[in-house]
Order: sequence, then structure tokens, then C-alpha cells
Amino acid sequence: MGKIKDEEAAQIARALGEPNRLAIYTHIAQHDELFCGEMHAKHAISAATLSHHLKVLADLGLITSRKDGLNVYYRVVPEKFHAYLTYLAGITPKAKGRD
Repeated sequence: MGKIKDEEAAQIARALGEPNRLAIYTHIAQHDELFCGEMHAKHAISAATLSHHLKVLADLGLITSRKDGLNVYYRVVPEKFHAYLTYLAGITPKAKGRD
């Protein structure tokens, strides 16, 4: 996984800045994988809204999915989130006296 550029980092920040989307991402991250029914039961949003949030996260590469019968299972892409954290760490101010 390559380095994240400024625009992509901004898109991820906007995506995870939405409280429901952050809660959904966190819920998925706390499990190996989840299917829509499990997420819909936990989050008080419509199925259409859940689907939209999942699409945003998937389009950014933060989650991936696989279909098994009628269920679609989602899991996080840890490398993508790590790349985002590395980007953020690279923009932190340097401590005075340490160059």
C-alpha cells in the first residue's frame, strides 16, 4: 500500500468525521468481519443509510467486502488505516530542540 496524499487524507478525515460512519468503521474494526444484518441491528439508522456509509468507506479503501450467499461481509483494511495514521504522524509539529 502506497503513501497517502493530501487529498486522500482529507477524504478519509471527512469520512471518519461523520459520527455514524466512524461508529460503523469502529464496529467492523472490533471484529474479524461483520455482515450487514449485524451492523443494522446495532446502529439506529436505515438500511439505505447504512449501505451509503459502507459504500463511502469501501470507496476510500478503508473496508472491503465479500459476498457469501445472500450476506455481504465487511472487514477493515488495516494497511489503509495504518497508512492514514502514518500520514497524520508526518504532519505533527516537531518538538522544539529536536530536528
